[in-house]
Amino acid sequence: MAAIAEDEAALIRLFSRAQFTALLQTTLTMQQLKVLLVLHVDGALVSHELADALRISPASVTGLVDRLEDRGLVERVADPTDRRARHIHPTARGSQLVEQLMAEGSGHRVALLSRLDDESVRTVATALVALRRAAEHLYGGDITSASDGPSALMKPPGVAADGHIDPVRTVVQVPSR
Repeated sequence: MAAIAEDEAALIRLFSRAQFTALLQTTLTMQQLKVLLVLHVDGALVSHELADALRISPASVTGLVDRLEDRGLVERVADPTDRRARHIHPTARGSQLVEQLMAEGSGHRVALLSRLDDESVRTVATALVALRRAAEHLYGGDITSASDGPSALMKPPGVAADGHIDPVRTVVQVPSR
């Protein structure tokens, strides 16, 4: 277990610098970035839902949303059924920023995995499937089926309609050689 933890820490250190280049270049505060990430995952929320998700006060959410709205990254949209409620939505620009940050991480993961031989990729993929299953068991939830509710996860690539998992395709699209 100690060797796994040591290798994991080393990999995170090596991977982090390359993976987070775009993140380090953003001028957003950590709290502003958290707002965008929550909205990206959960979709539009009203202020108190966003405050609950971030574990901060509704007054703090108001200031964060004001600043993000000034930058064109979120917008407040009136609820058609309750004129007092306003849903906070990411704008196209806000969604694009989050997707850019996430894509940079994916690109680095693909570049790293492409340096491995096919057998090593299969080994990594199989290990990640086992870790994901353990995490689902420990933390609840099953990412192979969509659920109704905040942070619902879609079925990832590599998972067939019957739930069968192709571990190589789940981790990375491996080009034919």
